[in-house]
Amino acid sequence: MTPQTIEQADFSEVLKRPSTNKVEAKRFLAKYPADYIVGGIELPENFQLKANKTQTSIRLLDRTDRDNPRIAYAVDIELTDDKIKQKSCSQVLVWANPRNEELLSGFPRKIFNHLLQKHIVMISDKQQTADGKRFWERRIIQALADNRFVYFCDKATGEMRLQQIENEDNFFEQFEPLGWGNDKLHQHKLFVISLTALI
Repeated sequence: MTPQTIEQADFSEVLKRPSTNKVEAKRFLAKYPADYIVGGIELPENFQLKANKTQTSIRLLDRTDRDNPRIAYAVDIELTDDKIKQKSCSQVLVWANPRNEELLSGFPRKIFNHLLQKHIVMISDKQQTADGKRFWERRIIQALADNRFVYFCDKATGEMRLQQIENEDNFFEQFEPLGWGNDKLHQHKLFVISLTALI
């Protein structure tokens, strides 16, 4: 669902603190040691991409200090077919460590594009920080430039009707002002990027 804008996400507080970040990294590695492969992404030495068994939690781990790994990037996804009556994927947690800014430049976009190729339909989550909003604006503009299908849906009205976004001007003039806001009603508005036509 689209974005009720929020100041801060709880997981960000946990992951930005080095002590709790290291605890989460060790916990993740102990539980999910399997590598996760994304075509086109080459990682520097000491960095590893890992995922849980269902591949719904993906972590980029900095293993420079072998005894104290850190999470450099985290994404959790939700797979569902009940938001728009179509199988889709939503990123419900995204976090990037500011200390890895150079390495992570463009990384969230590559992961998003990987997930779009894998799941065909990506839907915005119901709450976003200002960074999350900017990220989705960029993905929408890029999708339009790449001739992908972009839609808006306001489920707050009680009906599920996709409206196609034709171009960047159409997005910023008509749909961007509708899509984000501080009230809980905005949790029922969503943006959709799809590789195939949905209407």
